[in-house]
Amino acid sequence: MNRPHAILPLVLPVVLVIILSAAFAVVCHTANREVTRPSTSARSATAPDAAGSTSGAIDPAPTRDPLVRDVRVLRTDDAYQRVAKLLVQHGVRIWWESDLVARWLDGPTSFAKAVTRLGVLARTPGTAGFKIADEIGYYDGLTSAAQALRFLRDADSALARVAPGLPILVDAVVLELGCLPRTSDAAECGRKARATAPAATISAVTSYLRAGLIDRLDLSTGLGEPSEYPDKDLVAAQDLAWTYVATGPWPHLTRLQSRKALARPSGYSGSAALDTRVFVETPRRHGAKATDIWTWRQKYKDQTVSLFGSSPTSNPLWKALLAQRRQGVSLFTHMTPSALPTATAELAHECSLAAQVFSDVFVAAGTG
Repeated sequence: MNRPHAILPLVLPVVLVIILSAAFAVVCHTANREVTRPSTSARSATAPDAAGSTSGAIDPAPTRDPLVRDVRVLRTDDAYQRVAKLLVQHGVRIWWESDLVARWLDGPTSFAKAVTRLGVLARTPGTAGFKIADEIGYYDGLTSAAQALRFLRDADSALARVAPGLPILVDAVVLELGCLPRTSDAAECGRKARATAPAATISAVTSYLRAGLIDRLDLSTGLGEPSEYPDKDLVAAQDLAWTYVATGPWPHLTRLQSRKALARPSGYSGSAALDTRVFVETPRRHGAKATDIWTWRQKYKDQTVSLFGSSPTSNPLWKALLAQRRQGVSLFTHMTPSALPTATAELAHECSLAAQVFSDVFVAAGTG
């Protein structure tokens, strides 16, 4: 007769080895999984049809996921990555800029192509994140908050698949905020602002932020001309608008930045001291973590506009922004390879100059 208690000491070590081996395999498998950026939506990426509703999913049951990270290596002559690499050499952080709203409105194929391109560019050293919308809901084709939410959910889901962990930045101009400092017609101004851009109202932007779909908000308060405010005081008007922002829910829902377009055909020519107070210092005092100044140089409405013209270091805005940078202020600008020199030495020089003032640069991603 067998004696179970006699063989038990021999069996136990074997069982323990098997258990420990299985546990080790599970741990290794878990550790090797790719950590993905949490998506706030389980929906597949979709695009709106002509009526504004969503059409078929990009890939509901794919045999090959069109949005997985492209394993191909970028060409060494890729102009966009070339600019990024030169900036990174000087410590600049890169944000790949793409009008994903337009690509989403174009349809699933266009959207998937743009997202895949961003996934490839995301592997560029120094990449900090993506800017996916320019003035969301303001003459960009998004006509309602519900439609904008669908776009943001689809973009969040798609980018999480090709570039997990990288933040999404959206910029917005909220005209209602610029109405608040007005005295005689603030209510009427606000009503018109909401009617003009229903997808860029205070309420609409709040809904996007509460949904957790925007990691950074590049915010313009939509200030009007000085004559529209008491004593023609833009500093006081901006102070009131940003006080409203700072005391509301937005600072708890995203990372806030200010933004202002100061580029002109021959370079900036305004009052650098005043514009710095209005668009950099005042928002920063109310919690803005950075300021985006558009644009280094770019084709715009059939002409080339720039911040500093042909002689950057002699422009008064250069000195004002350089002083801000030396105080530790984070400053962003935009660079488009097609508007930059092609000669290596000249391009390297411009990137070196930009790095003196700007901590971060939105580099066009070449997605159309």
